[in-house]
Amino acid sequence: MERRKSLTPVDLQPSPTEGEEKHIDWDETVSTPLKAKGSKKPKLVSPSDKHATAEGSHGFITFTVEGDPVPEIEWYKGFKDLSVEVRYKNWTCGEDNTITLGCFEARPEDEGDYKVVLKNSNGTLEYDFKFYVTVEGGMDFRAMLMKRKVKQKKVVVKKIEWLESPVDQEVQQGKCEEVIIRARLSEKEKKGKWYLRNAATFKDIRSSEYGLELFKGDKYDWSFKEDTYTLIIKNPTVTEEGTYQVVVRELDMKASGYLTVHAADPEYFFKKPLKEKEKGLTARSVKLTCFLNTVGAKIRWLKNGTPLSFDKRIERQDKGEKLSIVFRTCEMDDTGTYSCEIMEFVKNGERDQTDCWLQVEEYPHSFTSKLTGQSVVEHDRAEFAIEVEASDAEVTWYKNGKKINPDQDSRLEVVVDGKKRKLVIKDTHLEDAGEITCKTNRDSSSCQLNVKYANEFLKGLDQFVDVVEREQHIFNVEVKDPNAPVDFYMKGVKVSKNDTRCEYVNLGEGKHQLIIHSIKMEDLGLVECRTPSNRGDKMLTTSTSFDVAKGEEAPEIGTTGPVNGVAFKECGWQVPYKIAGQIQSKMEVTVMKDGKELKLGTDVNVNIKGDKIDLSVINPRREKSGVYKVILKNNQGQDERDINVNIMDKPSPPQMCKVTDVFHDNCKVLWKEPVDDGGTEITRYVIEALNRTLGNGWHQVSETSAGDRQKKIEGLANKNKYRFRVIAINKIGRSDPCEMTGDDILIKDPWDEPSQPGRPNILDWGPSHCDLSWEPPDSDGGAPITHYVIEMKEKSMNMWQKGRVLKIDECVMKKGLVHGTCPGLVEGNEYMFRIKAVNIGSKGQWNYSQPSDPSDSMIAKTRYIKAFIHDPGMYDIELKKGQTFRYDIWFGGEPPPIVTWERHDGVINADRDERISLELFSKKSVYCQKNTVLTVKKADRRKDSGKYTIRLSCEGGNFEASGFVNVLDVPAKPRSFHPDEVRAEHVKLSWEAPEDDGGTPVLRYLIKIMDLDYNQWINACEVNAPTTQCTVKNLKPGHLYRFEVSAINKEGESLPAQTKDPVKAENPYKPPSEPREPGIVNFDNKSVTLRWNRPVDDGGRPITHFVIQKKDQFGGWFDALITNDDNCCATIDDLEARVPGLSEGKWYQFRVVAVNKAGESWPSFETKPHLCRHKNLAPTIDKGAGGSKSVKVNRLTCWRINVKGEPPPTFTWQKDGQPVKSNEKYLVETIEYQGGATAILQILKTQMEDAGTYTLHASNRNGTDKVDLDLIVLESQHDTDCDMFKSASLECNCTSSFRTSELSPALQIAVNFGEELIYGELP
Repeated sequence: MERRKSLTPVDLQPSPTEGEEKHIDWDETVSTPLKAKGSKKPKLVSPSDKHATAEGSHGFITFTVEGDPVPEIEWYKGFKDLSVEVRYKNWTCGEDNTITLGCFEARPEDEGDYKVVLKNSNGTLEYDFKFYVTVEGGMDFRAMLMKRKVKQKKVVVKKIEWLESPVDQEVQQGKCEEVIIRARLSEKEKKGKWYLRNAATFKDIRSSEYGLELFKGDKYDWSFKEDTYTLIIKNPTVTEEGTYQVVVRELDMKASGYLTVHAADPEYFFKKPLKEKEKGLTARSVKLTCFLNTVGAKIRWLKNGTPLSFDKRIERQDKGEKLSIVFRTCEMDDTGTYSCEIMEFVKNGERDQTDCWLQVEEYPHSFTSKLTGQSVVEHDRAEFAIEVEASDAEVTWYKNGKKINPDQDSRLEVVVDGKKRKLVIKDTHLEDAGEITCKTNRDSSSCQLNVKYANEFLKGLDQFVDVVEREQHIFNVEVKDPNAPVDFYMKGVKVSKNDTRCEYVNLGEGKHQLIIHSIKMEDLGLVECRTPSNRGDKMLTTSTSFDVAKGEEAPEIGTTGPVNGVAFKECGWQVPYKIAGQIQSKMEVTVMKDGKELKLGTDVNVNIKGDKIDLSVINPRREKSGVYKVILKNNQGQDERDINVNIMDKPSPPQMCKVTDVFHDNCKVLWKEPVDDGGTEITRYVIEALNRTLGNGWHQVSETSAGDRQKKIEGLANKNKYRFRVIAINKIGRSDPCEMTGDDILIKDPWDEPSQPGRPNILDWGPSHCDLSWEPPDSDGGAPITHYVIEMKEKSMNMWQKGRVLKIDECVMKKGLVHGTCPGLVEGNEYMFRIKAVNIGSKGQWNYSQPSDPSDSMIAKTRYIKAFIHDPGMYDIELKKGQTFRYDIWFGGEPPPIVTWERHDGVINADRDERISLELFSKKSVYCQKNTVLTVKKADRRKDSGKYTIRLSCEGGNFEASGFVNVLDVPAKPRSFHPDEVRAEHVKLSWEAPEDDGGTPVLRYLIKIMDLDYNQWINACEVNAPTTQCTVKNLKPGHLYRFEVSAINKEGESLPAQTKDPVKAENPYKPPSEPREPGIVNFDNKSVTLRWNRPVDDGGRPITHFVIQKKDQFGGWFDALITNDDNCCATIDDLEARVPGLSEGKWYQFRVVAVNKAGESWPSFETKPHLCRHKNLAPTIDKGAGGSKSVKVNRLTCWRINVKGEPPPTFTWQKDGQPVKSNEKYLVETIEYQGGATAILQILKTQMEDAGTYTLHASNRNGTDKVDLDLIVLESQHDTDCDMFKSASLECNCTSSFRTSELSPALQIAVNFGEELIYGELP
């Protein structure tokens, strides 16, 4: 049930005697608690439904109430809770059981419908009444209407009442498809409406005094049949919880019932499950995480289906929806399936468990450095060092793949220092050389250990060595280290192994040779052999003295001149030579020509005589002329000489004969010299001709010197065909002739008239000229074109006339076309053009080609003129909305311009807007004269205001001009309208000027308001521009208002700008939220000490004090203490206070109310029931529970002994001095409660031997007490109707009764406070 704000009880005033008018003073009268009286359900005794007071006076409404227990009182005006309104107060008077509502200095707006609500555990009563405020000086019209209505009511004799009222119902969200609420009225066919009242509808501006009206739809359905009103609520949720009221306005009847909707069971599911697989590493952490859809689910973690236990190594972490388990250090045994299971409220269709397979593997240790190879000399110390990333990494050492065991070799040592690992070999041997490797479980590193010999020469070089030049010699040495390098040096310079003359030979086992294959004289000197000692840079050396004698040299050929001979006659010569030094080998003679070796005795004859050689050519001919190469060779080398041998003969034919420059009676013969002049120079050339037309033979027609290569042949017959040939002559004789190739030569002139030129193209023009281009003739006729003739004619005429003669050197060639200009045109005439090509004839006359095809026509005028417009051009226009405006523009330019109109929204297109038209007119003239007209009808400011631009585009130059159109209209609505400050009686408003002032300045702003109670706009105030803020005063506190502002210019008033949401006229602060978590921290038999937490929200004003309220088990809530009061030492900052004045033995509950300038907060949650008692009290056993007890055989014997004491005492039972404990026969229990405990002893099946004296001992830190209990066991009793006595059944339905004193304290609390308490839950 919703907790309501409590009353504040103080001292009482004497109640008025019967017949006296009840007097209440607004400031002095205080409330006294009501008393339980009359019927159990709340009731008003003879209430009046109309009350009135004068304007400006305090108004009071008083009712007499009944109810048991005392009902809670709530007052409402319409839907407004008056307990939070500062101008309303309420009092209770316990003396006459009356309640009073007061209105401070009543105002007209306080008039209206009011309601009082009475609630207790037996029901709820709502009573509606009216409150009128009369004007000063007499009864106003409203009071007169009230009296008239009262008189009219008296004539109604038929009583109208609810035959069936809606009942309160309680459902749970999600478990109920619909709730049906019914009501029946004694009057039929009266239309009614259903309303909902709760906290949400209270804030809805659509709500009326009855609440928010319900309409048919997906959520609600209602029906009305005769006298029955039915409301169906479909799938109710917690937001539909509240009071459902049916109202028959025609009869002023209403009835209501309360629907309680408990929240739906939560639905949990895994928003993000565990990963299917997760990998962990030993000695490292890993985290398994999943996400729920929301917090609050009860979950557990499993490993392989078994609940998982947590410790410092495995921790559970829950952070909101995120659920995790963290393995601080993984172990191999952690491998398995881990599951997170939702224990309850799993969403349908969702899994209640998510699984993850955790695979724990060894941590992959890796190296952070690499091993470095070592090179040592035998018996030296070698160390290998490396680092790992973790100090717990195990490293194993290997040599050539075999594990190293330091325990088996004292020379080896493995060192572990943090993350550093070392292998030390103290005395290296040659066999220690090899690959050294270290490994972790996932990484390895290797290097080489090289162990070298302690090197020395076992055999050195001989002391002296004598050799002869060009002979071979071998040097031998032997060293101890078979792998040591050995180098040889001659005269201190290292002998290169790439030297082909010197050869290094490694015979193995440290034996080495240096072989010099061809010893030279410069090899004379010291020869050394060097090898490293393998200790640092020290080298070992052995040497010898090397002596070389002189040897023979290669032959040398002497000088011999060129040789001349005649073909088929003897041709020979001598070649001198010499050889220096001792002859050591046979000399060979070789003769070559043209790269080929000549055969001796076949091609040439060779005869060696002393220091000369005789050579002769066998069968000499011209083709054997050339360069003869003579080569002399022995073992030391060779020499060669080239000898030019010229064997003379007649020349070869000239290479070519060609005829050119053929004219009327002559031509030109050209030739090339022969390839071979026969070995002697050519003396002359002879030209011969053959007349094929006449049939004559070859005859000489000319002769030239040896230097000529062409000859003009004259005196030839015109139109005859000829052939020509040329002969070369030297001193030996005439060559064979060289005849021309190809067709016979026709003797005639070589040219004709040119072919037709191409059709002329018009490139450019002006008032008096035209620029043309045309293709030249395909053929010039054989003679160069000397000039072109441009002819022209007017288009309307048939006669061509010469325009211009264009010499060939005046022509311009571009891209294969001839360009020329024709002048002399008359402006305004239309012309066409054609072209003729001309060359010169053989007798000096001009040859004209056929004229070209005529060109297109053109008008002689200026081709390019920049676009322009005529006066007055573009101009600004101002007009009222709805009128028509027009731009009428004449323009020109060459070529004719393209016109476009533009404005703010782009290019104007008349097809898109029927209000706009574009027209274009033109005059017929040589030059462009056009007229464009833009017309806009029904001008609109938003669409048509702005800059208008005319753009003229042409090749002669573009042009544009603009004018501004201002369409006058009312302004746009103001912007950003909002309240800056809201108070109970005024609101400060501000806004921004309109984005558009309508084309004329804004003069002022009009502000209007609407009270939502009256739903009518009224003028509030006006402000002159440019002011954009104002304060609206004289508002009614608590009323909802809407505001709007309009801008005004000379054209009128703009549309209004309204506030976004209704504005409530109230101060910007409220009562604080309720204090949190009050609890009892100390107590004694007269007081308790409370401690609580500060409210979450102070309401916008500092908290002034706290009110501590209490109630006992018989009454309502009362103010027990006010902090910062003169009678209280607690302050507002303490959040702790001692509440005195309690009565020992009574049960109390406490709650705390926070107070600020706006009023009191809702009360906090109440504390659990507290028994006022001593904090330290020795046990006191209820002696009345002692004495003797008689029980039949086989029946249950039960003692329930209440024992006071604080702290609750502990108990021991004895029978005849022997301890009694729980077993198969006895059941011993202890139930603790505030102020004591209950000791229970049960004998489950009493036998005769159980008779005797039982002793109960009670003890605590403050003392002890005991009591003796006698048990008398009787024989079996006769049959009885009590099932409890027959079979110990607590479901017995007999009429036997029990005493309240026999109840346990826990059950007594349940009876007194109406609560169901379970053993073990008592504080």
